[in-house]
Amino acid sequence: MKILTKRAFALFILSLLLVSGLIVFIISYINNASDWVQHATNKHLYKNGQLQTTGKIYDRNGEVLLQTVNGVQKYNDNEIVRKAVMHAVGDSYGNVVTSAQVAFGDRLSGWDMVNGAYRFNAQRYKPGSDMTLTLDAEICSAAYKALNGRKGTIGVYNYKTGEILCMVSSPSFDPEKRPDIEGNPDKYEGAYINRLLSAAYTPGSVFKLVTAAAAIDMIDNIDGKVYQCEGEKIIDGDKVTCPSAHGNVTLKQALAQSCNVAFAEISLELGGNALQKYADIAGFNTSLKVDGILTAIGKTEVSDATGGDLAWAGIGQYNDTANPLTFMTYVGSIANDGVCVSPKIVKDRGGILSLMPDFGSKDRRIISEETALILRDMMRNNVIEVYGERNYNGLKLCAKSGTAEVGGDQKPHAWFAGFMDRDDCPLAFVVILENGGSGSKSAGPAAGIVLKKAADRMMLQ
Repeated sequence: MKILTKRAFALFILSLLLVSGLIVFIISYINNASDWVQHATNKHLYKNGQLQTTGKIYDRNGEVLLQTVNGVQKYNDNEIVRKAVMHAVGDSYGNVVTSAQVAFGDRLSGWDMVNGAYRFNAQRYKPGSDMTLTLDAEICSAAYKALNGRKGTIGVYNYKTGEILCMVSSPSFDPEKRPDIEGNPDKYEGAYINRLLSAAYTPGSVFKLVTAAAAIDMIDNIDGKVYQCEGEKIIDGDKVTCPSAHGNVTLKQALAQSCNVAFAEISLELGGNALQKYADIAGFNTSLKVDGILTAIGKTEVSDATGGDLAWAGIGQYNDTANPLTFMTYVGSIANDGVCVSPKIVKDRGGILSLMPDFGSKDRRIISEETALILRDMMRNNVIEVYGERNYNGLKLCAKSGTAEVGGDQKPHAWFAGFMDRDDCPLAFVVILENGGSGSKSAGPAAGIVLKKAADRMMLQ
């Protein structure tokens, strides 16, 4: 009896170890299988370390952006298109970690969790191998030309559907010709970084939209208040300056004139906790997921800030940083009556995913409808009264510029962000030119070029 008991106990221990091993393997498989299948030793997909065949990557209009046949990668025939979408599609060596080739490599190879990389017919792709992105190659090309070799990024997305139509970063290069990055470090600085997704910049005055939202909600009779700007103000020993004396201004006028003094006073009225709350609501201190790709985290830490630090934080300086795509979704929520729609880059989900609900797409109310309407009116006023309606004819543009000081002898980063208040073109945008100077004078014209192209393209679809 004792022998039988010992054997039963031993069998129980072995069974427990087997089950534990299976659980560990299943967890490891779920977490790592996608990486395993992409390893160069996988003979189903690679030969002599070279990927042999993948599905094609298309833009939203069926334009082929990339295909791999017999180990040879073939990009779009147009060089400008190749450079414009390089960060979205990826280079031949997998250096752009947020690119489709890297982020969706399993999908492009035809691999899935159930069937692996097995094909019944090696000459045919399994369902899901091909991929269509939400990008429009012509809009991206227009953005790349508008950047004109300057470092920065341009993004455009549909604030109703979440589809990203334009995602361009510079510097870029032709993925069919490997660049001499080591030999030209200045020219290609950050060339592998998708600045729309993976960068964070000092926001400057575009952050005043966040401060304005807090003021509308939390300061009594804010629309009737008047702030006096004499060109500068000393706050606890720190000097807050404006380019010129704006005189007496309301909140609406202060936003249009981008009055630092007025927004410094507003920030002090709000206090650090309130400003922090509204920065968090706007998406600062968190990362967005774009079809599983994580954005860089913009940061605002002002809960304990006081005096001059708090004043400068509400103006978009101090230690504030913003991710371009996250901020684009914020201005998109202003256009969309306060509802933020999650951005996406994959137009067709493909395979078994197409039969399942899209749990990754979430619409969230982050601004009250009333506050969003007030902000929309203020941003429209910015264009009409300051930026010049003639510069954006027909776009019905609502926008805010930013000239973000970055210290030293460097020129400020130029921001221009906003949206088109048109039902037929529900597009939000962001333009950032690194060390570009004035936001309205340098980033604004680039935005106008891209948005006019985007409006034309949407009218054809």
